[in-house]
Amino acid sequence: MVFLEAFGAVFSILGAYLMSLSTKDNQRPLYLAFISFLCANLCLFAFFLFEGKIPMIMQLLFFYAGAFLGVIKKSLNPKRDFRILAFITLIYVLILLIAFYFKSITSIEFEILPIDTCAASMAIIGNFLLSSHSHIRRSYAFILFFLADVLYVYVGYSNGFYFFMAQSVFFIYTSLNGYKNTMKEEIQEYLNKFKSKN
Repeated sequence: MVFLEAFGAVFSILGAYLMSLSTKDNQRPLYLAFISFLCANLCLFAFFLFEGKIPMIMQLLFFYAGAFLGVIKKSLNPKRDFRILAFITLIYVLILLIAFYFKSITSIEFEILPIDTCAASMAIIGNFLLSSHSHIRRSYAFILFFLADVLYVYVGYSNGFYFFMAQSVFFIYTSLNGYKNTMKEEIQEYLNKFKSKN
C-alpha cells in the first residue's frame, strides 16, 4: 500500500504547487490543481481505509467532495467533467469493493485515535473556512491547516507513513505562506506600528 501513500503525497504537493500558479486572469492552474487533489484524495482514501484510520477517511471524503466541486466550477465544460468524474468515482468504488472481497474487511483494525481525530477535525473545519469571503476567516483556515499538519507530521512519523509525513511538512510551509499572503496588509500594518514604537 506504500505506492498509494506515495502517489497521494505526490499529487497533493503537485496540487498545492498548481494552486500557487493560479491568478485572477488565469484559472487554468486552479482547475488542474483540483484534478490533482482528486487523484491525491483517491489514493490516500484507499491507503487510510486499508490502514483503518477512520478520522483520515472522513477528512478525505470531505476533501474529495470539495475537489470534485472545484473541478466542476472551474471547468470550461462542466457537464462533460461531471460525467467523467462520476464514472471515475463509480469505477473506483467497484475496485475498492473487489479489493475488500479478496482482503476481508474484518482483517482491518479500524481505530479512532484522539490525535488523528483532532488533526482531521481541524483540517475539515479549515476546508470550510477557506471558502469564506472574509479574508480573516480564511486566515483562520490556514492556522488550522498549520496545526493539523504539525499533528500529521507526528502521526506520519509514529506510524511509519513517511510519504504522508513529507507531504505534511510541505503543507506546514504552504499554510504559513497562505496565512502570510492572506493577512499581508495586517502584518505590514503591525510591522509599521512596531517600527514606529521603536
